[in-house]
Amino acid sequence: MRATSAHDEPNAFRTGREPKVKDRRNAVTGIGITGGAGRIGRTLAEGLPEGYEITLVDRRPGEDLPARCRFIQAELSREEEVRGIFDGLDAVIHLAANPSTRAPWDGVLNDNIVATYNVFEEARRASVRKLVFASTNHVQNGYVMGETPRELDASYVKAHGLIRLGDPPAPDSLYGVSKLFGEDLGRYYARLFGIQFVALRLGWAAPDTYSPTRRDEANENHLRALFLSKRDSIQLVTRALEVDADYLVAYGISDNKDRFFDLSETTEKLGYHPEDGAESYFRGDGSASRSVPGSGLPDPDQE
Repeated sequence: MRATSAHDEPNAFRTGREPKVKDRRNAVTGIGITGGAGRIGRTLAEGLPEGYEITLVDRRPGEDLPARCRFIQAELSREEEVRGIFDGLDAVIHLAANPSTRAPWDGVLNDNIVATYNVFEEARRASVRKLVFASTNHVQNGYVMGETPRELDASYVKAHGLIRLGDPPAPDSLYGVSKLFGEDLGRYYARLFGIQFVALRLGWAAPDTYSPTRRDEANENHLRALFLSKRDSIQLVTRALEVDADYLVAYGISDNKDRFFDLSETTEKLGYHPEDGAESYFRGDGSASRSVPGSGLPDPDQE
């Protein structure tokens, strides 16, 4: 029998109305992306549909970014550097974070707690209508964690079935705890200030190709379960920008054969239909990730 908690039914919120896709005429146009110089930020900047006016925000200098984008350099944990950066925007996609499951508390506190609060509060001040928050699989990865957060123990799934959005949190690290904070902070901002909020529990955002010479067999099964292609990540975020919902939590993985998260509610509520799966990617042909250029080698702590 599954345990239940106050986090059950994370997508049931206030009015009880079902989420729906907005009329494109009323959709957001001005978008800010924090962590815009990172892997997922670049993927979105290059791949989101035409018609979006994109502002990228990052602590690192913005180099070789798409010409369609405006860039702002800012340290999000410093309130004075965040002021004004979202003025005139309709939506903010908050990707910036310390994504390591081995990050010490000081790093998690500054990059994932303080910075997230600063982003949400500035979004409120700037009258942003929607927040899309990059949450993580690590908020529930404790159900399937092996000896480390990077290793898979599938015994829970074999005994209880796929993990669902309504299952209680099971963070595997301070990183996972910090993302639960972001989800709950988003609920607070949605309820008190009317900002629409979508949290995406992202899997592993893969680089273009998987190098057989760099394979780590100990965590490859975990990567297969969590794989998220570039094409699917673009569709996922596009759906999050379009959906009409007060508060929504969804999974962000591709249609992986060995996944341990149940995508049925995400498909129903968000309208997300992944087109790719881990199998072709791990064959080494890269076909599931070539839709948008990129670089780098696999790192399971980079989402």
